[in-house]
Amino acid sequence: MIRQLVFVSLLISTQVLAAGSGRYESSSDKSPLAKVEKLVAQEDYSAASTWLQSYLQSSKGRRSADAWNLLGFSQRKLGQYSQALYAYQQALSIKPSHLGALEYSGELYLSMRQPQRAQQNLQRLEQYCGDCEEKMQLTSAINRYIAEN
Repeated sequence: MIRQLVFVSLLISTQVLAAGSGRYESSSDKSPLAKVEKLVAQEDYSAASTWLQSYLQSSKGRRSADAWNLLGFSQRKLGQYSQALYAYQQALSIKPSHLGALEYSGELYLSMRQPQRAQQNLQRLEQYCGDCEEKMQLTSAINRYIAEN
């Protein structure tokens, strides 16, 4: 029982970190995204989404793959799949190798019952990063999807 709780805690903390803090150019405390990363870490996806939508209207925010990825993550967690997909597509149009956007849009495709598209993202992750954390997370999500369906 304790092992399971520790595993679940580690899994949740990994997912929060993967949303944007620590692995992208926005990881600096001086970054304008530092505030929204805290909202995501607190699972306040509605506030994060609202803040990001405003930020992305600015000239600086509009070209931030990290901001689009965080918006996609927040919207996906809120169940707003079409908006999340658009946000991930924007992130990937700015930076096609954005590891977080590739992983999370792959997870979104699984939620949308499109495992073949998730598999395509997995192949892109292999190309860009080999055996990185994002690839391992998406592989795990795909395996869970297959086992459940």
